[in-house]
Amino acid sequence: MLPIRHRLIKREDFALIYKNGSYAACDGISMKLLKTNQDFTRIGFPISKKHLKKAVDRNLTRRILREAARVNLSALKPGYDLVLMISPEKKALQFSETVIVLKKLFTKANLFI
Repeated sequence: MLPIRHRLIKREDFALIYKNGSYAACDGISMKLLKTNQDFTRIGFPISKKHLKKAVDRNLTRRILREAARVNLSALKPGYDLVLMISPEKKALQFSETVIVLKKLFTKANLFI
C-alpha cells in the first residue's frame, strides 16, 4: 500500500499540476508532473466515470496503479508531484504489465535517481 505521505489527495494540488505540470505518456498510461520543494514524491490516481463506468473497475484500476507506483517509489527522485492517468481505450490493467510501463514512463520523464 502506498504510504499516506506519498499520496496526492487535495483537489487544489491536482488543479495546480494540471495547470502548470509537464506531460509524459507511454503505452496507454500518461502522467502530469510538477517539481516541488518537498523532500518526498506524491502521486495521485484520478480515474473518472467517463472512462470506467463501474466503481469496481475504477477501484481495481486505482489499486493496480497504486501498487505499481509503490514498487517504483524507492527509486524515484524526491520533490515531485505526479498524476498518473489511463487512456480511455485502456480498459483492463495487468499488474506485471503496469509495473513495466511505469518504469518506462518514469525513465522517459527522468524521474529515477
